[in-house]
Amino acid sequence: MARSKLRSPQLKRKSDGLPTKTNSERSRVETVLAQALQDALDKKALDPVEHVAHYLSSFTSSKKASRRPLDAGHGHAGGEDEDPTSYAGLGAFSIARQRTGWLVVFLGGLILCASVMHSFEKLLERELELSFFVPLLIGHGGNSGGQTVSTVIRALGSGVLKLDDAPSVVLKEATAGVLQSLVLVLVLTPVLITLMGISTRVSFVVALTMPTLGLLANTVGATLPFAITWLGQDPAVIVGPLMTTSVDTLGLATYLSIATLWLGLAN
Repeated sequence: MARSKLRSPQLKRKSDGLPTKTNSERSRVETVLAQALQDALDKKALDPVEHVAHYLSSFTSSKKASRRPLDAGHGHAGGEDEDPTSYAGLGAFSIARQRTGWLVVFLGGLILCASVMHSFEKLLERELELSFFVPLLIGHGGNSGGQTVSTVIRALGSGVLKLDDAPSVVLKEATAGVLQSLVLVLVLTPVLITLMGISTRVSFVVALTMPTLGLLANTVGATLPFAITWLGQDPAVIVGPLMTTSVDTLGLATYLSIATLWLGLAN
């Protein structure tokens, strides 16, 4: 009896030291479980338990992915094996070795982009105003596609989107790309003609290119995350630079092709 009396306070003190969940943590757990169950009901899962387990696994993966920076802009090509937790122990040569492979691949796309410019050299010499808007249009394509990439990757990582959702997502994003570009055209065209003094025919080429480029950028930006995920690769590492390189090349070719056709008709 004496031993039990002596041990009870010790056990109590040890149990008091154990971490306990706060009310807010319990509330978050209950919310996630409720969402998982509701998702199973909405999708009429044949095995609700397995569906809930998969939902929770996807949710956990998305929380981990949200702590990792998402490289979706120009020139941010990370290494596929680059672990943020071990970055402090890596030397400059190790970092360069991990990243150079993808940079070589993307360099090929940039060379292709330069070759597109070279193939339209005579047009650019004859219509110098066209060259003014190459950075603007390439930037618009990168911005529009980058927004799409970030949105789709986040939705895939959180389990909101599945691979089967690809067709509807691509169609929705492509339509959004055209609509948002049309709004920008309404803002940009008066500025080109009245404030910058750009000729009407070149302004029309720019105005016609922007919605086309928005369509291309959002289509590519929505398609690549699904494709890279289907191939079993990490979209956060590959998709951003690949989208940028692809949209730059396609956008430039589209812009100069439209210019060739329209200015040829206008002459």
